[in-house]
Amino acid sequence: MKRKVGLFLLTVLVAVSLGATIVASLAMYRLVSGLQNEDLRRIETSLSERFDVFETMLRAENKRNTAVMAKVLPQIEADATRGGRLPSELTVDELNALAAKYGVEHIYFINRDHKVFQTNLATDMGLVFPKGSFTEFLDSVFDKGRAMSDGVDLSSVTGTLRTYTYYGPPGRDYIIEASTDVRETLKQSDFGWMSRYFFEDYFSDAVQSNPYVADVDIYLINASGTWSLIRVGEKLDPVLAAQVLQIGRHEVPDANGHLVTIYSRYNRADAAKNETPMMIVRKVTYDLQLAREAVRHVFLSSMAVLAVMLPLVYWLTSRLLQRGILDPLLNLRGEAGAIAGGNLDHPIANTDRRDEIGHLARSFASMRDSVRSRINDLHETNLAIERFVPKAFLAKIGKPNIVSVALGDNKHEHMTIMFSDIRNFTALSETMTPDENFTFINAYLEYVGPVIRDHGGFIDKYIGDAIMALFEKADDAVRAGVAMMEALDRFNATRTAQGLTPVKIGIGLNTGSLMMGTIGELHRMDGTVISDAVNLASRVESLTKVYRVGMLLSQYTYDHLADPGAHAIRPIDVVVVRGKTRPVVLFEMFDRDPPDERAAKLRTREPLLHGIEALLQNDTVTARRHFEESLTLAPGDPAALNLLKSCASAS
Repeated sequence: MKRKVGLFLLTVLVAVSLGATIVASLAMYRLVSGLQNEDLRRIETSLSERFDVFETMLRAENKRNTAVMAKVLPQIEADATRGGRLPSELTVDELNALAAKYGVEHIYFINRDHKVFQTNLATDMGLVFPKGSFTEFLDSVFDKGRAMSDGVDLSSVTGTLRTYTYYGPPGRDYIIEASTDVRETLKQSDFGWMSRYFFEDYFSDAVQSNPYVADVDIYLINASGTWSLIRVGEKLDPVLAAQVLQIGRHEVPDANGHLVTIYSRYNRADAAKNETPMMIVRKVTYDLQLAREAVRHVFLSSMAVLAVMLPLVYWLTSRLLQRGILDPLLNLRGEAGAIAGGNLDHPIANTDRRDEIGHLARSFASMRDSVRSRINDLHETNLAIERFVPKAFLAKIGKPNIVSVALGDNKHEHMTIMFSDIRNFTALSETMTPDENFTFINAYLEYVGPVIRDHGGFIDKYIGDAIMALFEKADDAVRAGVAMMEALDRFNATRTAQGLTPVKIGIGLNTGSLMMGTIGELHRMDGTVISDAVNLASRVESLTKVYRVGMLLSQYTYDHLADPGAHAIRPIDVVVVRGKTRPVVLFEMFDRDPPDERAAKLRTREPLLHGIEALLQNDTVTARRHFEESLTLAPGDPAALNLLKSCASAS
């Protein structure tokens, strides 16, 4: 225990020290991170201002290019249709020649179904534009006779900035579309120097001017994806782009946690109403190493102080703790061990102390006295409960004790059921007072009850003067029945000595499947056995009165005997028991018969068994022959006579 308490104390000291160190480190981290976040906001503002300039440049270039295309596109249409030719008759070489002549990159011809039916870009040949705002724009171009632009866009193939201009020749069912590369046209415009500066240096100086900025990029969102304006052809993950558009800002740390990439949404607030807004995603990769370095320095410094001071603090604290608390607790643990070992009279020390230790010692002494009393009461209660609920019953339904039994607990078993009953008990009980009735039954059960337990069975319930018992093995049940007859002889000898009339009992055995469990309601439960096999065992016992024998076995019990020949058993009849439809073979146990009767019945056993076998196979001729043979061996034998009647009814 001393070691555990010492470890606990050390753990607490280390935890408190580490906690203080972590709090200080986090405070430093928040301070440095706050400064870095301010830098990041300034960079984002700077990028927004720079892009405002770039957007102005793009829109100016788009207007300039549209004005140029207003002159070029009618000339392209005139050259393409010269001599009455149709656009669909043009070859790719001819279209390339037109594009080179008029300074455009690609030429498209689009019909009223919004389908590209001629172009010098093979990948777009046959392209059909889906219905939407763009097809509505195309419908507005047809037959207008003037060049119209839908703004600056990105190529879905290369991701490069392009302008697309559309011209609807009067009286024609098609539109001419021409595309130009913005970078190339900017080089030829008044903004040539600015475009080159923007694409090459405008954003890179943001990285160079701030040591904590590792990378900067800007992406333009269009129908084909989110493309970089700095690195041609680079595309932003569509899932990431959707997140940025939805929440406005998204941070992605790298695997090592040194860099964090921040994506933020931007669109120009002062854009003209008639201008299509450009949706932009800004990307800034920020180095967090400065904040981490500050935290590391604070943490290492604190750990150095902790390593020096902790041993001294630990030694002083542990000495005080041991004298005031540990030693008394160790004494109390020794006393608890003695009580746990069964010494419920062991004295408890420190009960005179006025602090918490003394209160604990006094409580422990009271607990010792209470446990001693409860154990005695519980022992007596368990002994009493076992008289009402057999341990074997609890074991069968899988319960360790009576406390764990719940209403509805049940289990399927295959067992041998015994019913025994005192003959003419009703008439006998009428000659006795209630007290004498109980005295008689208890005296009888005192003889036969232990016999059942001694032979591997247990009594499920008493039903007045009757007993219902259960056995796992049929042989145990048969031996128990014979032993009960012997115990009855001893009981009758006592009654005869007292001048009382001897009693007789009947025993019936049957084997089969049954359900063992609890029935009743919440405040009153009882253990019971339910099955058709139980009912049949009760019927078999009642037939002992009819055949005037002491013990009867059903065919099912006979079939489960390990060696039927080891017992004095023979068939006595084939009957259909009341409430049943199938015939059942009944066997008589005559082990306790007088020697001459027992010998006579043994002589008839084999022919009777052969006759029963033939009868069950509906061979009444052979069965009758065996039963008549049995009558020859024992004239007037009731078993043979009963079975001959069964042959007659079967035929």
